[in-house]
Amino acid sequence: MFRTASISSIASRFFISINHPRVAPLTIPLASFTNHAPIPAGPVNSTNQAQRNRLTFRQEEHHQQRKKRSGPLQFLVASSFLSWFSKKSDDEDTPESQLITIIKRSILSIQKEEYQKAEQMLHLALKMAQDLQSKDGITYIYDIMANLAMEVGDFAKAEKLFVNVMQRLFSDGFLEDHIKMLHISSKVAHLAQLQGQLDKAAQGFEWTLAKLEEKLKKLGDDNAKEIRELWGITKNWYAQLLMENKRFLEAKQAFLQAYEAYTEIHGMLTEEGLTILNNLSVACSNLEDYASAERFLKEAIALAAQIPDLSEAGVYKANLGLLYLQQGLLQQASEFCTFAWRYGKQHKHEETVIQASYCLDQIKAMQK
Repeated sequence: MFRTASISSIASRFFISINHPRVAPLTIPLASFTNHAPIPAGPVNSTNQAQRNRLTFRQEEHHQQRKKRSGPLQFLVASSFLSWFSKKSDDEDTPESQLITIIKRSILSIQKEEYQKAEQMLHLALKMAQDLQSKDGITYIYDIMANLAMEVGDFAKAEKLFVNVMQRLFSDGFLEDHIKMLHISSKVAHLAQLQGQLDKAAQGFEWTLAKLEEKLKKLGDDNAKEIRELWGITKNWYAQLLMENKRFLEAKQAFLQAYEAYTEIHGMLTEEGLTILNNLSVACSNLEDYASAERFLKEAIALAAQIPDLSEAGVYKANLGLLYLQQGLLQQASEFCTFAWRYGKQHKHEETVIQASYCLDQIKAMQK
């Protein structure tokens, strides 16, 4: 028999809204949205409240908890100094080429999640750059250090380092609306968000987006790719902030804009794009627009099937199961949550298993 009392715990359960690790402001290959996944909430007791309750988004505050949930990150440094890096040559056995080699090795260590080793190499590189009096090199290394601190969850340190980089750029004559500055201002706003400074984050995002939009109006399509990408990435972070502030309709629109910007540059078959689709479904579920939430999740699931060994694929299935469960569709919920549980076990993806197990437990409780 269907038990209405159990609906309260379903309605209070969060769909997982994913902040994907690899979507970030970047100019060196691809980097990090820096992933900080949500923490599921406990059930509420009020049955009447449950019928009205909306699924909500929360940002996980602790990086190590996030890593346990999401698995290893493929981190690529999101530095804003490609021009300095690319114009140097490491073909010659010079102090400068040795410096570049150490920097490259530190980036490789970051990609391998050997963070302590990367930190040691970067300090060595910084000392070498200072000895060489390479002003650009010092700034570049500070920027990598800031991204590394952001990746390992030391948000206060990352913010301090990014501010240092901005000050160095100002002293070199860069204006506040230069693309390098806007890359960093977007990250500083995101760091404020991750530290719970939501008003500061909102001001930072809104200022950065306004400056980017001014630039987009001035540039033709051929010259606007980097700015368009940064605008989309910033929109995605801003949408997550809007979710935290329970401004779900605005969040939905921001996620839609972020998805359009990202896919027009990178195509449909990317994990980052699927992450935005998933988060779109979370926004819609909070608006009680279950048809749209289902549509976005099904689109994410269909696309995920074309990306081999995608760990988040199980999360999308579990979220769809929970969406059906909230509507009392137990057969569909059981189908998707059972698949998600098996997928999570197979791929050792803890958050998928947790989410699917919760769903299956609720189904059993309703059938008693």
